[in-house]
Amino acid sequence: MEKAIIIEQFKHLGLTDASARIYLLLLHECNSTASEIARKTGISRPKTYEYLSRLVDKGICTEILGSVKKYAATNPKTAFNKIQNQIKADYENSSVIVTQLSKLLLPIYLTPNEHYDPLDYIQVIRERNSIIDKFESLEKMSKNEVLSLVKLPFVMDLKATLNPVEFNSLKRKVVFKTIYNREDLKIPQLMKAIEAFEEAGEQIRISDLFPIPFKMFIFDMKTVMFTLEDKNTTGSRLTSLIIEHLDLIKGLKNVFDLYWSNSVTLDEYKKSNKT
Repeated sequence: MEKAIIIEQFKHLGLTDASARIYLLLLHECNSTASEIARKTGISRPKTYEYLSRLVDKGICTEILGSVKKYAATNPKTAFNKIQNQIKADYENSSVIVTQLSKLLLPIYLTPNEHYDPLDYIQVIRERNSIIDKFESLEKMSKNEVLSLVKLPFVMDLKATLNPVEFNSLKRKVVFKTIYNREDLKIPQLMKAIEAFEEAGEQIRISDLFPIPFKMFIFDMKTVMFTLEDKNTTGSRLTSLIIEHLDLIKGLKNVFDLYWSNSVTLDEYKKSNKT
């Protein structure tokens, strides 16, 4: 079992299981020739020489010169420290390359494209998990404010764990302002979720005069996401539209503000409901 774990760890370092078997053999039987290693591991001699060459290059094995060349395992602490340093150096080099590429490619991205499609700013998603993934990614990217008009049906399962992405965003001081439909609050699970979000810092209102016509989320006044219900003979499913259009979003913000000013707080709703 331990051998299998070691071989698997070698693979994570970009080495083969054959390389791991050779190194394990050399730990037990130091100063072995390539022929001995090939015979005891069952690896062909040409491949054995190839793997030994890679292990020597990485500092995991050493060559012992003599009338017949032999090989020995390097001290694991020393060997894998060298690999760790190489991984760190590769990561730093990759980071520099990524930064340089970003600077070089951004002007190209921002240059007007003659093949631009006027509908490129609209994205349509119909699969449930894809809708959830897109919603959470937009929440993660938000830096200032998320405005939401919320109504049934929901994409996320109310019985599942409450949205951890929103809680993390609230900790980052992102402002969440959400308006819920009064009629939907008859669902006990939804009320518990709303109370948890308010306790975490979400600003909540309950639509009192006007029923919410559609689900809408505005992220940092840059992106709007609609989740619409498609009703047909076989039931219903949800479709999401993601739109990046500044003028449209400004108009939708006015719609949100209208609902916000004509809604009540959660405490006001609870008091009126008791009455």
